[in-house]
Amino acid sequence: MSARVSGPYRLVVSINLAGHEMLVVGGGDVARRKIKTLLGCGARVKMVSPSALTELEEMAGDGKISWERRNASPEDFASHRFVILAVRGEAAAELSAMAREARAVVDVCADGRQGDFALCAQFETEGCFVGVSSGGNDYVRAASLKRKMMKEMGGSVTILTRNSPLALVQAGMWKDALAGIGVASIARSVSSHGDRDRNSDLPSFGFGVFVKALEDELLNGRGDLAVHSLKDMPSAIREGCVLAAVLERGPVRDVLITRGGGGLDSLPGHARVGTSSVRRRAQIKSVRPDAECVKCRGNVGTRLRRLAEGEVDALVLAEAGLERLGIDRSRAAPLPFVTSAGQGAVAAEVRAGSEMEEILRTLNHAPTWYEVLAEREFLSRTGFGCVCPIGVNAEYRGGRMNMSAEVYPLEPGKHVPERASVSGAIASCGDAASLAEELWGIMRESPAVRSVMEASRR
Repeated sequence: MSARVSGPYRLVVSINLAGHEMLVVGGGDVARRKIKTLLGCGARVKMVSPSALTELEEMAGDGKISWERRNASPEDFASHRFVILAVRGEAAAELSAMAREARAVVDVCADGRQGDFALCAQFETEGCFVGVSSGGNDYVRAASLKRKMMKEMGGSVTILTRNSPLALVQAGMWKDALAGIGVASIARSVSSHGDRDRNSDLPSFGFGVFVKALEDELLNGRGDLAVHSLKDMPSAIREGCVLAAVLERGPVRDVLITRGGGGLDSLPGHARVGTSSVRRRAQIKSVRPDAECVKCRGNVGTRLRRLAEGEVDALVLAEAGLERLGIDRSRAAPLPFVTSAGQGAVAAEVRAGSEMEEILRTLNHAPTWYEVLAEREFLSRTGFGCVCPIGVNAEYRGGRMNMSAEVYPLEPGKHVPERASVSGAIASCGDAASLAEELWGIMRESPAVRSVMEASRR
C-alpha cells in the first residue's frame, strides 16, 4: 500500500523566481540547502540570522546573497511575499505567526504541515522538470523517490572527466558511489588545453589548466558533475560552480621512482629528476642541490616509460595515482615533504544550486572534507597558487586535526624554507578554516614567505 502525503492538499507548480527576492530566516544547513536551490532558480536571496555557516558567510561576502546579522522582525515579512523559515522549535511557530500577520506565504521547514508551500526535489529530463514533493514533511523520502524515478525513467547523470587513465579511474570511483545510492551515471571525457599541449611547463598555463575545460562543459549543461583531482583545483571556485563533495582520501605522499629503487640519497650525482611541479622541484633541490629537475609531462604511464628508457634517472609521482592505477609500488620510496593542498582527494564539482549538489552531499566524506577545506583555506590566504613552491597537509583523526605547511624560496639558497605546524579540536567547517588561519598567521612574516609574496606580486 502506498503512503499518502499527510496534511492539506498540495499543488506542485512551476514558478519563475528570476530576479525576485526571497527571504530566508536561519543560517544553518537547512538554510544552506534552500538558498542554493533558490540561487539555482535565479532568485535573489536575503538571509536574516544572527549567525551562519562559514559557507553562507562566504556567499554573503562574495555578494551572492545579502545577510543581515540579527533576528527577524515583522518588517522583514511585510516586505517579502515568499518566506522560508529554516529554524526549529518555538522560533518556527512564532515566526510563522508573525509572517502570516504580514500576509506572507511561508515554507516552515521544521514542519511542512504548518507551511503554505515547500520546495520540490526536482530533476530535468527531455526538456521537462519533474518535481517530487512530500509537502515538506519528509525531504529524505522525496529525494530518495526522485533518484528512483531518475533511474526508472532511464535518466542517468553525466560525469565529466579528463581522458587520462587515472582521470577515468577516478570518474569510475564517483560512478560507483552514485550507483550505491541508486543513481545511474555515464562518464564523458573532455580534453583540456593542458592535455593537448604536452610541451609547455605547467606554470605557463596558470593554475587550474586541467579544470577549466570541464567547468565550461558543466556550465553549458553538457554534464551534471565534473570529477577532479582536488590538487588541480584553484582555491577560488569558478562563478556558477560549487565544490559539492569529496570521496575518502587516498595516500597524500609523493614518492620517488627509480629504475633500481632507493630514495634521494641513492641517486647519482647530478641526477635528472623528472617533475614539472614548482613545489616538487624546490623540495628536491633543498635536499639534493646537485640534481637537475627536468620537465616531464604526460600521463603516469608515459612518464614511467621515459624513466625505463633512460630519459630521466628518477620520477616524483603522487602515491595515490599509482595506487588507483594498480601500479607496483614496491620500489617507490616515500618522500619526506609536505605535499599539495588536496593531494590524494577526488572531488565532484557541480552547478551551484543544482539538485545534483544535494545528492552528492550525501556521499561526502566528512573527515576528508575537513582536511581539504583547511588546506584550501590556507592556500587561499597565501594567494600563491601552483606557481609558488608551497605545500600544506592536514590530518583529521578523532575530532582533532594536525596541520603542517612548507614554503620554499623561489631562489634556492637565498632563504631557508619555512615550516610550521598547528593542531586543534575540529567540530565544524568553521573550526577547520580557523586552524588554517592560525597556521598562516604563524608563517606569513617569515623571510621565505615574504620573498614569495613579493615575487608573486610582480
